[in-house]
Amino acid sequence: MAWRISITLEADFCLDALNEAVHKFGPPEIMNTDQGSQFTSFAWTDSLRRSGVQISMDGKGRFIDNIFSERL
Repeated sequence: MAWRISITLEADFCLDALNEAVHKFGPPEIMNTDQGSQFTSFAWTDSLRRSGVQISMDGKGRFIDNIFSERL
């Protein structure tokens, strides 16, 4: 896994973390995110699709959709 911190909502910092994690551990089967602009960008979704990753996004305004996975 990998992480980054940024004060902007640019997709580049997310892509850096994604690329690092995929390089270290291989692509996941499914990537679940919220519908933030960095995760709905073409760069992010295209990178996932090219890696064969199924894209899953929480429903709009559904901040608790992934609460169960975050608690694990």
